[in-house]
Amino acid sequence: MRAYRELVRMPRVLNITASQLFTRLPLGMFSLAILLHVHRLTDSYAVAGAVVAWLSVGQAVAMPVTARLAGRVGMVPTLVVSALVNGVSMVVLACAGPSPTLLMALGLLVGASVPPLMPVVRALYPQMVPPQSVRALFALDTTAQELIWVIGPVAATLLASAVSTVLPLMAAAGVTLVGTAWFLLGAGNLRPPVAQKKVAFGSVLVNRAVVLAMVGCLGLVASFMALEVGVIAALGRDGVAAGGALALASFGSLIGGLGFGHRRIGLTGVVAAMTLVAVGIVLFGVFDNLVLQFVSLFLSGLGFAPAMSALFIMVSQAVDDHAATEAFGWLNSAMFVGGAIGTAVAGIATEAHGFLGAVLVAALLAGIGALSPLVARMAGPLHGLSGDVAEPTGDDALCASVRADR
Repeated sequence: MRAYRELVRMPRVLNITASQLFTRLPLGMFSLAILLHVHRLTDSYAVAGAVVAWLSVGQAVAMPVTARLAGRVGMVPTLVVSALVNGVSMVVLACAGPSPTLLMALGLLVGASVPPLMPVVRALYPQMVPPQSVRALFALDTTAQELIWVIGPVAATLLASAVSTVLPLMAAAGVTLVGTAWFLLGAGNLRPPVAQKKVAFGSVLVNRAVVLAMVGCLGLVASFMALEVGVIAALGRDGVAAGGALALASFGSLIGGLGFGHRRIGLTGVVAAMTLVAVGIVLFGVFDNLVLQFVSLFLSGLGFAPAMSALFIMVSQAVDDHAATEAFGWLNSAMFVGGAIGTAVAGIATEAHGFLGAVLVAALLAGIGALSPLVARMAGPLHGLSGDVAEPTGDDALCASVRADR
């Protein structure tokens, strides 16, 4: 915990971290808020689900593009324009009629205009703190963002049930606009590095570290979303139990991130953290006792944040500074795609085999994530394109090797 105490005392760290997390809070509200609102308008879960699907498509497709724009035309204009479009499109969606075509188009626009805060801020982190504190800052961010997925759905449900389904969308629009302004004021003169020469869009994907992180993030997020389907299928008859189970998994991720996210865990640690996620999921399916199932979900959560933190810091150190925003944009897309895959496949498996089908899907997806670093390592060393960078050896060899792939 000492590393985190020292971190928050550094200039701008607490302000920027808090502002970008606040601005990203609507990410935890979007799906549920739109689902509830569109279902009320159309009385159709099929239409509501389609609108949410288009929301995910918009996020996954647009995030690398807007992240690249932030690194090339500038952080301020990109964030201001995207926040304005995002806020207005949410207000229009809240006031729109029941036309399915219009609602799906608005869902796509809301997703495509999400401000690229995550890619931008993670490109800024190495500028904000000394090199020895960068790992702890990534860990703090990755751990704290669990609050988005705990607070967001609860806020959306309470606002929709207590007042109107319109209110969560209006609130999300307000948070986006206010939060973006807060972040930009706090960032001051910090800017993502701009490329001095033209670089083709998507060229960052030739970096094996980026591809490895995308596969790992996709597997982790997909496994969690599939597990969510399994938990609801197993405990859905008791809404309190299902909600508590999912909250406990997120709490486990918070504890794991605080305890291990700032440490240099290396290849063995990354694989171990992802394996812990898979083991916890399997135990949830094996145990028939509610207490033991809760313990299993907490255990699974323990590995989530440390693994994600290690993947993020690996990418930060593996790509050129001017490519960082686009690289993290691709990671964001991988997570959105992972969420869609996990939910869809687990839904099909649950229809066919009950909650154990979703648990099996979740475990397999987590296993794929755990194997990806080993497969990348077996493919051979990553040779630098512009020279090697001296880094730690031994158990941290993965991060050392990927840094050279620039």
